[in-house]
Amino acid sequence: MDNLYIIKDRLNEALQLRGMTAADLAKKSGLAKSSVSRYLTGENIPRSIAIGKMATALDVSPAWILGYNLTIDGQEITLDIGKLTEENKTKIIAYYQGLIDSQGE
Repeated sequence: MDNLYIIKDRLNEALQLRGMTAADLAKKSGLAKSSVSRYLTGENIPRSIAIGKMATALDVSPAWILGYNLTIDGQEITLDIGKLTEENKTKIIAYYQGLIDSQGE
């Protein structure tokens, strides 16, 4: 299953970039070490709750863990939402909603 390999690869990539271990991820996410180990080896696919917890612990989006990338005109855009202030998160959501709304005109 492709999702299994994407998730496994993304989790391992994020750990490496953050200089974290599987034990660090388990502790920070509140998940069992054995579960995290199985996700990292591709033995199991995490449920959405676990993906959310790991995404928060790794400061990435759940969508990124699942393999989704935002590409506009061939330019890949990566956004670490966790690095934004609450005010800026609100601005992005409002701007995005405005773009959606303006398409209906």
